[in-house]
Amino acid sequence: MAMKAEKGGRASRAAAGAKKSGTSRRVSARGATFDLDEAVAAETAPASRSFTATLANVNIGRAVGGRVRDQYVNDFLRQLIMLLEAGTPLLRSLNILSTRGEKASVRALVADIAQYVENGNALWQAFERWPRNFLPVEINLIKAAEASGTLNVVLKRLVIYRERRSMLAKRIKGAMWYPAILVITCVAVLFLLAKVVVPEFRDLFSRLDISPDKIPPYTTFVMNTAEVMTSLPAIIIILAVLIGVPVAYVLAVRLVPGFRYMMDHIKLRLPRVGKAITKKSAVVDMTRSMALLLRSGLSMMVTLDLVRANVRNTAVAAVVQQVRDSVERGEGIEEPLRRASGIIPPVVTDMLVTGEDSGQLDQIAEHIADTYEEEVNITIGTIGELIQPILTIFLGVVVLVLFVSLFMPMLAVINDLINQASGAGGD
Repeated sequence: MAMKAEKGGRASRAAAGAKKSGTSRRVSARGATFDLDEAVAAETAPASRSFTATLANVNIGRAVGGRVRDQYVNDFLRQLIMLLEAGTPLLRSLNILSTRGEKASVRALVADIAQYVENGNALWQAFERWPRNFLPVEINLIKAAEASGTLNVVLKRLVIYRERRSMLAKRIKGAMWYPAILVITCVAVLFLLAKVVVPEFRDLFSRLDISPDKIPPYTTFVMNTAEVMTSLPAIIIILAVLIGVPVAYVLAVRLVPGFRYMMDHIKLRLPRVGKAITKKSAVVDMTRSMALLLRSGLSMMVTLDLVRANVRNTAVAAVVQQVRDSVERGEGIEEPLRRASGIIPPVVTDMLVTGEDSGQLDQIAEHIADTYEEEVNITIGTIGELIQPILTIFLGVVVLVLFVSLFMPMLAVINDLINQASGAGGD
């Protein structure tokens, strides 16, 4: 407490000095900017900055542990780093940020963390109260950082880790959603043509007294298919599939033992997408977590436990568990990784084993993560560039088939009329 008071005194004197000299220190992170001197001065006024008053003015709006967007949490962490580097004590930094967040949800999160720290708890214990925002790997990192006195350094690594992990997940989701949106658009266009355009041509054929024998078979097939597609039973079936399959999948993942593991294993073995995106992104997830934890001073056993809990793919998590058991027996990481060559690429195993032997496992793991993340990004960009023209060509072919199918009978009627006119002129 004496050290905190001393640091607080230095911060206040520095603020006063800056004020006298006409300069101002400003802290900014992603568009969120505030004056550090003004914030410290406001925080040191007991009447206006008692923490109870601060908490009362925060509209919490959610129970402790509620979800706050990663971007807002990362902004909070970046601002916390800046305040700590400026010499502001931890509790004072939290109190300042509890009133500076643009979103009420962020202010609620920071206010709760500040109150918990003020009650004598560690920062990692306060983070533990928000499990939907801070993963176990992140909480343990903060715990180790507080114990070793390297909170600033570890917080910087943690923010970079969170941002890269979140960005990769967004890119993968975008790569999955983009073709899905294009397919849905194509289906919607086809449904519109079947519902509006095809019936108009059917009525036109009827008004022109075009006999069925003059309608080509492919035209009849197109009109019958359009009628079936737009019928009520077909619409119900399509909606049931579109809604029922995702719901059934989510329920099976949550309720059926082993289903998620089976699906995660299948995802890793899917041709092209599985090997190029799913498997490589899982390797990035595993190796980046490993590099962060080892670099922050955690033991190999603790690191593997946290990596296993952190990776999203349960098949990869099972491999990490086998590696952990092997290390516990004193056998190293090579054998279980070799056995899992269908999940962990052999080249990754070779590099990790080399890192273990040379004592540079954290550096090798980070290099693997950077390399594979770049490859995943390139693959995602390539897929996006390929899918759009493919679906555009597909939609163009479908429209061409519809055009030919619907206009051929019209051309036949026009041809008959021309022949009749020619015959009448000859007579």
